Amino acid sequence: MNVFFDVQGTLISESGIRPYVREVFSRLVEVGHSVYVWSGGGASYAAEAVERLGVSDLVSGCCDKSSPPVEVDFTVDDSPIVDGEVGCFTVAPYTGDPEDDTLYLALDEILRWS
Repeated sequence: MNVFFDVQGTLISESGIRPYVREVFSRLVEVGHSVYVWSGGGASYAAEAVERLGVSDLVSGCCDKSSPPVEVDFTVDDSPIVDGEVGCFTVAPYTGDPEDDTLYLALDEILRWS
């Protein structure tokens, strides 16, 4: 399954990096999913975020939200734009809480969906 994560507000905000990005991406890859990072700010912005997050080894691709390179099966986003038979987990924008476990909740939903 192709799982797409948004950047701004979802993985990164002015408050920093949401906890557990690497752990969740690693688990998704481990069970056979492909992880993509996309952004309304463009593919280069998404790629910069992937480097900042230190997960480039786990990400299959970066893209603009308007041009995903593969079929979108599931999205994790603070402002989702999904159509059709696509799974979606909507998160509140990250506010800097070091105890935030939202990505683990998203992981649970993705694993149930798949």
